[in-house]
Amino acid sequence: MKRQEYEEELKRIQEEHLRNVSRNLGYGDENWQPCLHDQCPSCHGTGVKSDGSMCVHCISCPCPKCTPRC
Repeated sequence: MKRQEYEEELKRIQEEHLRNVSRNLGYGDENWQPCLHDQCPSCHGTGVKSDGSMCVHCISCPCPKCTPRC
């Protein structure tokens, strides 16, 4: 498998996974709020900066993705 094929397949799997996660966390209900990590200008919520290094978020995010409510 070539790198480009691998990365395209990984991206497809990740997008499908995040759609499933968002359904399970109650996105779309009246309590939804945007994820602070997704709004990070360095990584856009991926955890990886454009230079390939890890992005460390020094904030606590109350969104359903980062702080699930049972």
